Amino acid sequence: MPVPMMALLAFQAAGMVIDYRSTKSNQKLIKQGRSLEQASIETNLEAVRLESNQASLTEMQELRQNLGSQIAQQAARGNAAGAGSSITMQAQSVGAFNADERTRRMNLLSKEANLRASNILSGLHSLQSETQLGQAMTTRFANTVNTTQVFDKFGETELGKKWGFGMTEAKLR
Repeated sequence: MPVPMMALLAFQAAGMVIDYRSTKSNQKLIKQGRSLEQASIETNLEAVRLESNQASLTEMQELRQNLGSQIAQQAARGNAAGAGSSITMQAQSVGAFNADERTRRMNLLSKEANLRASNILSGLHSLQSETQLGQAMTTRFANTVNTTQVFDKFGETELGKKWGFGMTEAKLR
């Protein structure tokens, strides 16, 4: 094989190695980005939970203040705190708190589900990007290697002649 042809093949091989390393580097960056995004989603989940817990705590404190005010107001009027309209007002306040708490819980579950869904979609996008990189690299490799010449050269070799190539019948002995 002439020297210029060897040099061209060496350059081709070097280009393929560089392409391979570049593709692997890009895939690594995609994975690192995905890891950062997952950490961000986990942080957001914790923030949403903390926000919900803080809202519940604040509402509980307001409920206690409201109930304390109602009891003090009923005592100032001379009414028994555990009877009649006093109980009705307290039951309404507790009922409103419980309804609000259920709503907060449903909102929390909804936000968590949205974050988890975005995490799944992000994972699928990352996987798609990695797959596209690999497919593109494989296509470039296939286009770089002239398979027709390789198979033609194989057909001219001793093994190629013995086993046959293409539509010819293989002779085993």
